[in-house]
Amino acid sequence: MPFEHLLNAEFDLSLRPHWRWPERETARRRITDLQWHALYLADADDSVVAPEPAPEDFVRYLERNGIDVPVITVDPGCRTDRVLAPFGWNTAAVERNRRHERPAPHPTLEAVRRVNGRRFSAGLEADLFGGDHTLATVSGEDELHAVLEAVSDAHEELVLKAEHGNAGLGNRRLRGRERSQGDVTAVRRILHDDLGAVLERWRPRTLDLCSTFTILPGGGIAGFRLHEIVNTADGALIGTLFQQDGAGLDRWRPALLDAASKIARSVAQAGYTGPACTDAFVWNDAGELRLRPLVDLNARREMSAGASALWRRLGGEGAAYWRFYNRRKLVLPDTYDELVGALDNDAYDPSKRRGVLATAPLWLGDERRQPTKAAVLLLGGNRDEALALDARFRRRFEP
Repeated sequence: MPFEHLLNAEFDLSLRPHWRWPERETARRRITDLQWHALYLADADDSVVAPEPAPEDFVRYLERNGIDVPVITVDPGCRTDRVLAPFGWNTAAVERNRRHERPAPHPTLEAVRRVNGRRFSAGLEADLFGGDHTLATVSGEDELHAVLEAVSDAHEELVLKAEHGNAGLGNRRLRGRERSQGDVTAVRRILHDDLGAVLERWRPRTLDLCSTFTILPGGGIAGFRLHEIVNTADGALIGTLFQQDGAGLDRWRPALLDAASKIARSVAQAGYTGPACTDAFVWNDAGELRLRPLVDLNARREMSAGASALWRRLGGEGAAYWRFYNRRKLVLPDTYDELVGALDNDAYDPSKRRGVLATAPLWLGDERRQPTKAAVLLLGGNRDEALALDARFRRRFEP
């Protein structure tokens, strides 16, 4: 039976006790604009939920490049003859699921909230892998203040993580006991919205990694894959790097496969089965590279699932860098033909499966507004070529 894919990008935020859909149109658009990245998850018979019909010029651009655009279901519509496949199972996804003729099985919302919490992840890391990465879990400013006062090095760099952090956007980097007014404001917002947070030591990371897999009933795993992620210093997502057969990551694969198996058993016991991804990193510990196998646990699809599926449909060769850009920081052409012309030899060539491919619309709606994010897939023969495409793209279009 075909699927109806839903990239409900509010998933992480919706798990917060005090969260509700934002009233500001710009804030809502930051969430709904991400739904376009579900286009690439769909097979020929599938459909994809989107906030509006796909722009015709975007459809033509993708089709010229050999990419078929699936049937669009304009939200809040529902194709009841398909099986719902959401980004993550939250209250809204469960309610939408009931409208389908064959509702998809899913874990309880209580289990979803629990295993997606950073406090659950911190406890799991301590039980399975040990280490001194986590200093404390806190539920209020007084607790946090007491922990900070007890830090032996007054200037040690720390990271406060919201219970439901939204791909690292709920992180706040702190410097020991020192707190600016901006820190105070951010900390209060985190503790108000989530009623809890985790305080960790900041490490000098050299490599960020993501494991993706499906947790099966009984705690087994299926479909394990490993890729590199590109984050800000505080851990917020910038992009994702895919390489053929995980090239360059073989050193860490056995340990992370073993970690995924251990994590899956514990998560299944907590009541969750389904898609999951775990973040890890390698850091420099006095000249020795060390692996932290569980930084964050996300009981949902990974944000880059659509980009990964697209890359594999295009052959899965060489390397691909799926890159997000703040749309306000780019000056892009008005049309796709102009974009291709401006990219010149870097424009995507479907015969070679190399170059820069736009994966989000340039414009949306009759008013032709800019999406909040631009996104491209940069395909090269190897990692260095993909990163070089990114550097040239930014030189061309960043003012």
